[in-house]
Amino acid sequence: LSNQISSIYKHYLINIYSLADEIITPTPYSKKILESYGIKKPINAISNGIDLRRFIYDEEKVKAFRQYFGLNENDKVVMGAGLFFERKGILDFFEVAKRLPEYKFIWFGHSNGLTIPSKINKAIENRPFNVIMPGYVKGGIIEGAYLASDCFFFPSYEETEGIVVLEALAAKNKLVLRNIGAYDPWLKDGESCFLKNNNDEFVEKIKYCIENDLNEMKEKAYEVAQARAINKIGEQLKEVYERLYSKNG
Repeated sequence: LSNQISSIYKHYLINIYSLADEIITPTPYSKKILESYGIKKPINAISNGIDLRRFIYDEEKVKAFRQYFGLNENDKVVMGAGLFFERKGILDFFEVAKRLPEYKFIWFGHSNGLTIPSKINKAIENRPFNVIMPGYVKGGIIEGAYLASDCFFFPSYEETEGIVVLEALAAKNKLVLRNIGAYDPWLKDGESCFLKNNNDEFVEKIKYCIENDLNEMKEKAYEVAQARAINKIGEQLKEVYERLYSKNG
């Protein structure tokens, strides 16, 4: 039955995409997926973009974040973000936190209770003592979290790009991510982040991030974000729109 549903959904998507003159998708990975459907329309891989101004270091944002969570100067913080879905890697986030009790783990995000599977609800209720789940937080506090946390850990199994990854890059954080297709080729393991495959590797690299400054890696991370700055993405989108306008008169 699931295969039938998947086939129907794919057929529906192909029909929708076929109505477009051109298609915009955020990464080469998501472009390849669309091409594999047999879609013949022009497909442009253009990032969602990131507003770098939000993640310029700001002591007030950092202070607001640390005060909100009652953190002291010795607390080491691992930050994650996403909906409460297994696909986002939340169960792995809990398992890694359990194996690193000396650090505080904060998972930002919220999901409608009706959409959360019972397996995830149970895991949230029984999460390790060092995992904080504040729900949906916006503004200076979460921006301060990106700026002040010691590591950004995102073990998602599937993304088209990952907005939260762009935000962590823009904040010059140290990133530990699952090695998935969405990050190929724009993120490089050991250069702008760590791309790893399982919880053993996640534990090892999170400890490494917290124990080392990794300033060169943080600068490389920021360069990736700069290439996806919202003004540059605007120019790329403008080119697509102007080409369409010219083509259609």
